Amino acid sequence: MPAFLSLIAMNSLDWMAYGLLLFCFGGILGALFLYLRTAYKSGGWKRVRRDFLLALGALVAFFLVRILENQELDSLKDAIDGWFK
Repeated sequence: MPAFLSLIAMNSLDWMAYGLLLFCFGGILGALFLYLRTAYKSGGWKRVRRDFLLALGALVAFFLVRILENQELDSLKDAIDGWFK
């Protein structure tokens, strides 16, 4: 079956999930645009560069913390599974 036909045959719940992910991604991009536009109006390009780096650092820190938390949970699950095998 060609790839485009498998897209048509997806479940409606899958379409809603993809739509929600696209909506969330668009919301994040929109918020970033408004944040940087406000920074430009208040301080010019120098302020935009500083605030962009600050926002990017905050997003990277958030995702790193989430990855580290999940890694700890995975290692804890592996340890518990080892005890009960």
